[in-house]
Amino acid sequence: MAIYLIDYENTKNLIGINNLAAEDCVTIFYSSKANSLSFDVHKEILSSKAKIEYKFVNVGSQNALDFQLCSYLGYIIKQNENTECKIYIVSKDKGFAFVSSFWKNEKSIDIQILCDLTGKESNIVTEDSKPNCDIESLLKQSTIQLSESEIKEIVTMVKKYKTTQTINGNLNKLFKDSTKAGTILKLIKPFIKK
Repeated sequence: MAIYLIDYENTKNLIGINNLAAEDCVTIFYSSKANSLSFDVHKEILSSKAKIEYKFVNVGSQNALDFQLCSYLGYIIKQNENTECKIYIVSKDKGFAFVSSFWKNEKSIDIQILCDLTGKESNIVTEDSKPNCDIESLLKQSTIQLSESEIKEIVTMVKKYKTTQTINGNLNKLFKDSTKAGTILKLIKPFIKK
C-alpha cells in the first residue's frame, strides 16, 4: 500500500494516477489558485483504481497549502504507524525535503518526494535545481499525442533556450495550436531555467 499526498497547487499534474493499485490512497491538496482539471486528467482519475480524496485548502499567505499538507502528513503517519505503507509527497517544492529529513531523523520514517505519480524522485537540493525527472519520459507518459521527433524537438528547446517566452514561441511555431503548446509548456515549465 502506498499513500500519496499531492501538492496540486505546485505540480498541476496527475500523470500516472491511472497506474496506481487499488490499495493505494491519493489525497490531492488544491486551492483556489489551482482548482481545475482538463478532461484528459479527469478521465485518468476516473480510470484509476486507487482511493482518491480531495482536500480544498484555504490560502491567504505564502506556503499555506504546504503547512496544511504537512499537518495532514502527521495525521497519516500516526494513523498508519503499525502498517507497512509507503508515504510519498508529490511536489517540486524544496521545503518538503526538510519535512522528509525530519521524519527520517526523528522516527526513521522514509517519506519520498516525487515530482509526479510515475515514481520519479524529485532531486530537491539547490535553489536553481530542476526536478530529477526526465522530460522525455514525462512527455511520453502524458495524455498529449506527440511523435518521437516532436518529443526530441521539445527536449532540445528546453536545453537550448533559457526563457519561458522563447520556448512558448517555438512551441507555437512547432504545433500551430496554442492550446496544445500551452499544455506542453505547463508540463515542461519546471525544467526551464528561471
